[in-house]
Amino acid sequence: MARWFNLWEKYRIGIFVFVAVVAGIYIFPVIWMSVTSLRPTQDIYRYPPTIIPGAITPKNYIYVITQMKGFLRYFLNSVVVTSITVVIVVISSAMGGYAFGVRKFRGQNALFTAIIVVLMIPYIMYLIPIYIMEDKLGLRNTWWGLILPYVALNLPWGLLIMRGAFSTVPLDIRDAATIDGCNEFQLWYRVMLPIIRPALAATIIITFVFAWQEYMFASTLMTKNEWQTLPVGIVWLRDELQTLVYGRIGATIMLSIVPVIILFLIFRNFFIKGLSEGMLKG
Repeated sequence: MARWFNLWEKYRIGIFVFVAVVAGIYIFPVIWMSVTSLRPTQDIYRYPPTIIPGAITPKNYIYVITQMKGFLRYFLNSVVVTSITVVIVVISSAMGGYAFGVRKFRGQNALFTAIIVVLMIPYIMYLIPIYIMEDKLGLRNTWWGLILPYVALNLPWGLLIMRGAFSTVPLDIRDAATIDGCNEFQLWYRVMLPIIRPALAATIIITFVFAWQEYMFASTLMTKNEWQTLPVGIVWLRDELQTLVYGRIGATIMLSIVPVIILFLIFRNFFIKGLSEGMLKG
């Protein structure tokens, strides 16, 4: 341990510089797109290009929200599909994780292993079977046509995280709650869930990001324009503009990533801790 600490002290500045450079590479496209969305068209095509805009205008955002046909509908579809998916996945994985992490029953390990095997299969493999089933059930071009597949694809991740989190809760806490008269539901809801809040936050973020940005299922299962979610809708809106109006495209993209940024800022204190307690100990 002392050896690793000495190495950290010796190369700390170099490590910070390396991390800062990598972070800058990842965040630069977002910064450039946000600046582009606030620039007038003539300033975007100025040569040589500069990251500092010559002028700032909200016209691109106003156009996207008020005049671009379909944007608000796409946004609504994404909000509804993502919200319901997150709620179902979080509640189901919290209940299932409690069963797998706290209670013992016959075939528990075999069942959990079967669930985790789903994570090893590329999710694109499910697209054709799901398309056929939804076509026969009449679920295509409906919100539930996306919600149900998204829940099925994200639930194994939620169970993995929640099982690990519940299994770390000390047995003494459970026994004390039982002695105090808590029934099974009260033990789960009032005692256990507040303790594993980081795992809940991690599950919410992972599920939200997947459902919000997923493109393949949305573009295949939703063939009618009015049922498209935002990732697919952005492509349709780009085609609607006919030309590469970068300012308006940038505004559309920035509006699509703002909810993800807000969600991460809300749960940022719990996210890393939830992953470490859930996945690594699951």
